[in-house]
Amino acid sequence: MTIYSGIASIEQLTKMHNRKREVPISKVYLEVQAALNLLFIILTFLPLGKYLFPFIENQSIMFFMTTLFLAGILLCVWSEYRIHQIMNDQDRYHKVIETFKKHQQ
Repeated sequence: MTIYSGIASIEQLTKMHNRKREVPISKVYLEVQAALNLLFIILTFLPLGKYLFPFIENQSIMFFMTTLFLAGILLCVWSEYRIHQIMNDQDRYHKVIETFKKHQQ
């Protein structure tokens, strides 16, 4: 996931020079990240979780980890929503960018 995250970051950085709105690598990365976080939540509560996460020693740590994984899922969903808004010209900065382009010419 670290390598895939780097590739998605490079895709985001290339948007400064490439004016296309599509970011297919980033979208897939966010979907995979959310799915892995969901899988980790499930594994946390299974007996297998004790082998994957040996640092989880009690219930409070388990719920803390679950909260972190849920926060990760929420960030992925929010990022997907923002990408959807940008692709459909519905983001709040679209009007500002269009106004800037008109006055620049």
